[in-house]
Amino acid sequence: MVAPTEGADMYARTSTWSGSPDSLEKWTTNCDTRVRPFVEGLPGNKGVMFFVDAEQGQAMTLTLWDSEAAATASDQYAEQSRESTVAATGAELITRGRYEVVGGD
Repeated sequence: MVAPTEGADMYARTSTWSGSPDSLEKWTTNCDTRVRPFVEGLPGNKGVMFFVDAEQGQAMTLTLWDSEAAATASDQYAEQSRESTVAATGAELITRGRYEVVGGD
């Protein structure tokens, strides 16, 4: 088991989605046109990525934050963004995750 790192440099949030091919296509468009610019404008954001597995009917959002405080502060906006994504696309939110980034560039 890896112990949490004191003063970690980055934190991540994930959202996993499920949907039909049509709803995932809408999800992809919504991510590019609405979610990305919104998230990139939040204080402490260090990146946002979107992933789709069309065969499995699933998708994932990954956001990166420069501190735990920034990740926590963005929680209210994340919930608003998720709700508007469900309404705009018909995709279903399956799970949410929070992580400390322990490796990478």
